[in-house]
Amino acid sequence: MVTVMFMKEEYRFRFQVHKVEESSDEYQSMEVTVLARIINDKKDLLYEGLFRVRFNTIGIYPFPRDVARQVFSKHLQRLLLMELKRYIKPQRKYLTPGEYKPIW
Repeated sequence: MVTVMFMKEEYRFRFQVHKVEESSDEYQSMEVTVLARIINDKKDLLYEGLFRVRFNTIGIYPFPRDVARQVFSKHLQRLLLMELKRYIKPQRKYLTPGEYKPIW
């Protein structure tokens, strides 16, 4: 009998709004540049980079191209896209165009 165990790695995502810009489209969209750090369960920094997210009254749309260029693991790409949406959702109504100061 062969037993196969899968190691489930846990990741921590830290986000920080870097810049907010208005988009010139009919939906009055805003484009947010987010600084993201991905840390594994051993507290090693896996990825750090800037990712763009566009949002409007209809929804929140991370740019998959930005994620695919910087993160090579498909599993981690999906997680990052989901976490970016989850991060921006409660802040939508408070984000105004401009540069934001770093918090960490």
